[in-house]
Amino acid sequence: MPKPVPEPEIAPPRENAITSSLAESPAFLVRLAQLRSFDEFHRNFAGLGVTPAGFSVFALIVANPGIRPGAIAEELRVKPSNVAVLVNGLVAAGLVRREADQAELRASLLHPTPAGSRIWREMDRAHRETDAGFAAALTPAERGQFVMLLRKLLHR
Repeated sequence: MPKPVPEPEIAPPRENAITSSLAESPAFLVRLAQLRSFDEFHRNFAGLGVTPAGFSVFALIVANPGIRPGAIAEELRVKPSNVAVLVNGLVAAGLVRREADQAELRASLLHPTPAGSRIWREMDRAHRETDAGFAAALTPAERGQFVMLLRKLLHR
């Protein structure tokens, strides 16, 4: 027989909280959580010269050397033209290099540069700190469940 799952502790409403039907809206709460995560991102990434979107693209390139820009656009669910702008910025900053794809000459393969690999270590540390701060109110089990539920909502 499976162990009963305890009810999660829900923080009481803040004093003088404004009431709204949005208080129970998962989509709205995810949006507010995203805004909070962006605040923490900017605080932890100050001086690293990357935006949340640029970091997401760079993270995929570092984890998948030789990735095509189209695959990045598909994974992040953004327009290829937006990825192109972000990749151009990473190339201009010396973090990423393009390599011609011999299988499809119009396509390029993206790789971190040696300088990109060095700064990635600092970005990865900042990212881990951002995640830890964002999820600090959750137990490790709750954090795992939260990630699982978000992936379920995203069909991943």
